[in-house]
Amino acid sequence: MKYQGVLGLIGKLSYSKRAEIRQGQLQRGKEIHAANVDAADREMYARLEAKEVKMMQTWREIGYNEAEIETLREAWHIDAVGGASREDKKHRQSLLKGARESRLSRMT
Repeated sequence: MKYQGVLGLIGKLSYSKRAEIRQGQLQRGKEIHAANVDAADREMYARLEAKEVKMMQTWREIGYNEAEIETLREAWHIDAVGGASREDKKHRQSLLKGARESRLSRMT
């Protein structure tokens, strides 16, 4: 803005006009930031969804049935979100253990 001479022109304006311009720039910056955050969230959601599909295919190949896969998905969601509490981690471990034991009991 300095090289374009905009700052010099803004400096010559009245205080109320400068404040109005700054408010407009602030609002535009907030809109751009919100758009960037939304785009990042959509990209992360798509990436996690694709990874979940691959994990489900792997679980099917290993020999888990649909009920066990739902249990594994719940455990994976706890792990994928991050920032889980100690109780959530314990719940995740119990879900994994239950699915594993269920598959082993069916196979024997």
